[in-house]
Amino acid sequence: MSHRKIIYTPSGRAGEYADKSQALNIYQGCDHGCRYCYAAGMAEKFKKIPREQWNRNVVPAPDLFVRIAKDCSEFIAEEIFMCFMTDAYPATDNVREITRECIRIIVESQNSVNILTKGGMRAAQDFDLLVKNPRNKIGATLTFSDDGYSREWEPRAALPGNRIEMLSAARDLGIKTWASIEPVIIPRQSLEMIRMAAPHCDEIKIGKLNHDPREKKIDWKLFYSDAKALVEFLQKTYRFKVYFKKDLLNAAGVK
Repeated sequence: MSHRKIIYTPSGRAGEYADKSQALNIYQGCDHGCRYCYAAGMAEKFKKIPREQWNRNVVPAPDLFVRIAKDCSEFIAEEIFMCFMTDAYPATDNVREITRECIRIIVESQNSVNILTKGGMRAAQDFDLLVKNPRNKIGATLTFSDDGYSREWEPRAALPGNRIEMLSAARDLGIKTWASIEPVIIPRQSLEMIRMAAPHCDEIKIGKLNHDPREKKIDWKLFYSDAKALVEFLQKTYRFKVYFKKDLLNAAGVK
């Protein structure tokens, strides 16, 4: 029987976040219930999984540990991104030991992980594994600075302050940290999250809103200009890199 790979090479928009990296989705479904979730829409369209089911059930991929170990044995010092189609730290706490075992397998194979999560301090359970390899990274998706908006749009994800707390705690341990400012739904709140993240990140990646008619109502040229000015101001005090995603640059008319 042929081996079904679970680690893959991302492309397109995903490739921007996992530059020169492999990627891994360890669960089907995500119980954060984000209203803007692209993965839930794709699952509904192509796999006929209702959004309500996707948002309710977090199910490990079949033969998860065996497949990760097999794929990792074929790599040397690769970075593996977790996760594009789900979150490594869901609200459902009885599956998060599965996340830990996935990280352990990758780290012990001498590869590294790059985690992006809205789980906030839930991720602290695995900091002891992340510190074992200086190439490991952990990032937080930062959307709203206001708890009320966060609860409305991302009902079971960690609140904004909790995500910042996670970045701060990880960086204090010497773990590389980064922030994803995307989707941008309320520009002024995204700008505030850039300001809040700057002291705690090695890199900030800034995008826009996609796959949503509301994106046409946002002045992306103004947002890019404001974000660029803010970043340049913050970099006078804090040492972090910045990456503006191609979608934002195109929408802002930046060549």
